[in-house]
Formats: sequence, structure tokens, C-alpha cells
Amino acid sequence: MKTEISVDPKTLSAKALFLVEDFKEEKDFKDTLAILSMVAGDYHLDPEVELDELKDFVKKAQEEAQSALEFIIDEEGIDLELVTP
Repeated sequence: MKTEISVDPKTLSAKALFLVEDFKEEKDFKDTLAILSMVAGDYHLDPEVELDELKDFVKKAQEEAQSALEFIIDEEGIDLELVTP
């Protein structure tokens, strides 16, 4: 699974982009949760995203013809946007 992680130097927020097409097996979902936990940990946050929730996010992105999940992480919390990069 290819993941793009970037940090905005002005706001110090991190963005983690996961392509919907990369979610093929159970391991892909678990790997995504592990990556989210690592990035959120840098901000002393618990992502509080469960496996079933992540599967629902991917399904919703597919239904809305969006090609990626973009998690925005900063000291305030974690937000999710469904995007087409």
C-alpha cells in the first residue's frame, strides 16, 4: 500500500493520503490503522478509528466516486476528507 504523508510547515498539521484502490485485503485496512496511530502519536492523539469504521469510510468514498481518504492530523484532532487528488 502506497501512502503519502506530508506536513504543512506553517500549521504543522500532517496529512496522510490513502488511495481507495489500495484497499484490497484485510491487511491493508490494518496497515492503514497502524500508520494513522503512528502519525497521530506524534501529536499525542489516539486516532480512535476502528477497523469497521475504516471499511465504512472506504465504502463511502467508493459510493461518492472519490479516489482517496485524506486524514488531517494536528494538535486539535483528526479530520477525514474524501478526495480525488
